[in-house]
Amino acid sequence: MSASTAAAVGAEQEHAYGWVIVGVATVCLALGFGANMIISVFMKPFEDEFGWLRTDTSLAYTMNAIGAAAGGILWGGLSDVFSTRRIGFFGAVTISVGMIALRWQSELWSLYLLCFAIGAFGFASLFTPMVALAGRWFSARKGLAIGMVTAGGALGQGLVPYIANLLVEEFGWRDAALWLGIGYLIVLLPLVILLRAPPTGTQAAAAALRSDENLWGISHRITIPWLAFASVFCCICMAVPLVHLVPLGISVGCSAQTAAGLLLSAMIAGIFGRLFFGSLADRIGGLGAYTLSCFAQTAVVFWFTQTNSIVTLFELSILFGFGFAGVMTCLLICAREAAPMRMSGTAMAIVSTTAWIGMGIGSFQAGFFYDLQNSYVLSYGNAALAGIVNLLIVAALFWYRWNRNSAQPREVSALAARSIETGAR
Repeated sequence: MSASTAAAVGAEQEHAYGWVIVGVATVCLALGFGANMIISVFMKPFEDEFGWLRTDTSLAYTMNAIGAAAGGILWGGLSDVFSTRRIGFFGAVTISVGMIALRWQSELWSLYLLCFAIGAFGFASLFTPMVALAGRWFSARKGLAIGMVTAGGALGQGLVPYIANLLVEEFGWRDAALWLGIGYLIVLLPLVILLRAPPTGTQAAAAALRSDENLWGISHRITIPWLAFASVFCCICMAVPLVHLVPLGISVGCSAQTAAGLLLSAMIAGIFGRLFFGSLADRIGGLGAYTLSCFAQTAVVFWFTQTNSIVTLFELSILFGFGFAGVMTCLLICAREAAPMRMSGTAMAIVSTTAWIGMGIGSFQAGFFYDLQNSYVLSYGNAALAGIVNLLIVAALFWYRWNRNSAQPREVSALAARSIETGAR
């Protein structure tokens, strides 16, 4: 996209109502991400009541992630065609009913089915469509806007499990699921009514929506699969503390409430991390900010297993939360920058789908190796290794972008020289 076209589109899209969209999407993502984390709170009650191993309950999160991955492609593509309000209404009802239905499950197969449905038809229809919608309302400040929206996810990942844990201790896990689902319905339905598409009346905006041009100047058919491949490994690294930090805290002697506080601390730090890395992406580009956030989470993740100090665990939670929070924000910004505007929802859906596959793998392997060794050392070690692989893939993408972009001016110069030579003849 040319600078003049981008400026024209940006001027059109910077409307005050865009911040209303950001606010609505932020709350919706907070509740969506929070619903995905409920399994971390229910893990111990399930173990006490049913005798299920952590591998069993970790697989429920994996089913949720598979559902989010499968649904992401569907709803992300549909968000480029249909109203986000309609998709959001469906998602709000589905995720609320799914949470309520958890109250009556007592078999692993029903738990897996409900978690899959919550991911595929609830969370997925809230996540990618709303992030894509917020991105379409902004151009010059799209990183900040997407950072604010995804910051809601970080808040929800900490706050909803914390509230759920209080409800579990007060009423038991079954009634906790019931009241959470009712609360979701009351909050979400009025919010989705406020959603609407940005105005697209100028010729510049219309041209941008038809064009294949993107901010990276490289075909999205190459860069989007590359980003998707990297996202698998970044989210294997991310998933292990997100799903297993509460059980790890309990295993080293924390109370259930203190262990839930570890996750809450990480998510509160994550709010600031997503705002910081989103703003940073507006300055240095999405890929540079993504690399820094990936390095931050990779550098911290293994050290959770090297201490029994509650204070140190809280410090690590804060550091990890600040770093990991920028990963998904910047990954979505990268997809937005690397793809044409007309398919921003589809591009975000592709990278978020593979990211959720990584989340599912990371969660399952952590539970599997814990049951095998009665220790989280290998589980978190695998997370760190996956983070390193992700950084190597991103480094290769950096090299490819630099190589292609530096070659293009030479190609243009050579073409111009040949044209002058031909004209002289």
